[in-house]
Amino acid sequence: MDARSEPPDNGESVVRLPLGRTNAYVVRGPAPILVDAGMPGQHGALCRHLRRLGLDGADIALVVVTHAHVDHTGGLPWICRATRAPVACHRDATAPLRAGLNAALRPRTPLGWAMLPILRRGPRPPCVEPDLVIDREISLQPYGTAGFVVPTPGHTRGCLSVQVGHDAVVGDLLMARFMGPRRPIAPFFLEDAVSWEHSLRLLLARGVERFHTAHGGCFEADAVVSLLKNVTR
Repeated sequence: MDARSEPPDNGESVVRLPLGRTNAYVVRGPAPILVDAGMPGQHGALCRHLRRLGLDGADIALVVVTHAHVDHTGGLPWICRATRAPVACHRDATAPLRAGLNAALRPRTPLGWAMLPILRRGPRPPCVEPDLVIDREISLQPYGTAGFVVPTPGHTRGCLSVQVGHDAVVGDLLMARFMGPRRPIAPFFLEDAVSWEHSLRLLLARGVERFHTAHGGCFEADAVVSLLKNVTR
């Protein structure tokens, strides 16, 4: 299991659950929170990861969907059956979640354009009715965790990040470059570049030091600052 060696300052810890092409995360604390649910058919791997942490579906206090793309929402039907935990999403993610559709996929790079038809032929997202719709920062204290859910649009309009201490699970707000030195880059698909930059600067201003991503693991704040210095307007 890939867990951080040092937990955030408030005693919580962020644990990565690798699911092939993507990562889900558990925020461990008095009441664990699951962030994202992987692709359709990955619920078995997700369940095994939770068991290794001594958890099952019934232990999860809240499920946060960072955004409405199938590699983040595919396992939600299993989660909904396995736990009574509410499913939280951004207000702008509710329509695609309910309809079983992906949110916008707006390519930023030639590779993104090349991937677009492949992704459109991929598995269809499940239809999920969210329980908690978020359009502003909320505290996680009611769910037993000293943290926050923060709107961080950019990759899509309906993106959320989960901040616990100096750690944030950011979904596809960042990803790892494929070749060369390992460093964060903007996602291949970016609906709103201005909002994306604002979201990263917001998290940095909130004191985030470690950015946990769905595609690439964890990046330190210094690497994110360097990325933003090279943003072309």
